[in-house]
Amino acid sequence: MTRFLLLMLPLCALISSCQTVKNTASVCDGWQKLTPRPATAATIIQTDRPFANQIASHNRFGASQACWN
Repeated sequence: MTRFLLLMLPLCALISSCQTVKNTASVCDGWQKLTPRPATAATIIQTDRPFANQIASHNRFGASQACWN
């Protein structure tokens, strides 16, 4: 039992050691500009206007965050 405890102490110290990691996350991670073909865009506008507005909002947000030009 004491051998187990003596082994667990260094293992716990190793597991709980602190390490700093540089945060490379960006607000643009996972974002991509949506560019449907003209025929698709026309169909979406005619049949599902709320979805077309969501696409436009998505693209405006990405542009405002400088994710794309």
